[in-house]
Amino acid sequence: MSSLTSIYRTEYEAKVRVLASQVWGEIGWSEIDAWLNNFDGQVFDTENEQLYALLCLSRYMYFSKRLIREMLKSLYRDHFESPLLQRIRRNMGGTTDSKLLRKMYAKELEATRFVGVGNPAESGAHLLYYFRQVNYLPKDLFIDLSGAFTPSQNGTTGEMQLLARDGRITRYVFFDDLVGSATQASSYLSQNLKKIRNGNKDLDLRFMSLFATTNGLDKMNEQTLFGGNALCLFELDDTFKAFNTLSRYFLNSPAWFEIDKLLEMAKKYGEKLNPHWPLGYKDGQLMLGFTHNTPDNSLPIFWDEGQLVPWAPLFVRYDKKYGGKI
Repeated sequence: MSSLTSIYRTEYEAKVRVLASQVWGEIGWSEIDAWLNNFDGQVFDTENEQLYALLCLSRYMYFSKRLIREMLKSLYRDHFESPLLQRIRRNMGGTTDSKLLRKMYAKELEATRFVGVGNPAESGAHLLYYFRQVNYLPKDLFIDLSGAFTPSQNGTTGEMQLLARDGRITRYVFFDDLVGSATQASSYLSQNLKKIRNGNKDLDLRFMSLFATTNGLDKMNEQTLFGGNALCLFELDDTFKAFNTLSRYFLNSPAWFEIDKLLEMAKKYGEKLNPHWPLGYKDGQLMLGFTHNTPDNSLPIFWDEGQLVPWAPLFVRYDKKYGGKI
């Protein structure tokens, strides 16, 4: 290893050690060292590959449990509670009577149900538990799709529909942690939303998530899904793609760093891990993860567990097992 490479490595090792101890929490240096040893000179020499991996790791965006909980508070306060209070105030002629506003808000909340996207074992439903806790909400405001609606067949048209089990509920807010390409969310929701609308003409159907890519959010706002009623707290535009020309991950990089070299390295190892999507599902190119999981839109070099070739992951992804044939 050259003296300059050694100096650079020491610098970035120090940065990563701080992140590991103060941000990532449960990840120790032994796990980091095992991950670095994945890069064994298949693209460039081992020393340079591992230096690039260290720099890449130092720019990774990790959202801890504490930060996720604060974001869940902000999501509820800024994107549900405050807009609803403002609407109530407008409808009441601009009243400043806080007790009256709170009383009317409580009625609106009673007529709302929060629904996790996917089955109860998936991350959206999992985060609703913390969403309820941090916002001090009663548990009867939370429900799954089968608990909220019952299947029925329209006697006139023969179409399948989902009828609300409780006629007092006027608003359903669907929830997920992250919308990437929106492929999975839209495939799960599109037919269900159509059936809900077939059987319930006046329901207020909404969607919110902590994170969403710009393209994914646009998809969720299509008329067949939420028709403009989908929102997120943290929107991921194309600058959150690692190899976009305006990538925010590598702003102010050192003079020795070349983004094309990192791309070549990420592709080479990524193709061994996931030949279809070497830079993340649907070419996501994200470099972020959460304490509860890592999205498959992130670079596989961070999270893949080596089903095709041996690989030591750093930010493990707990993949969905749907059963049946793939």
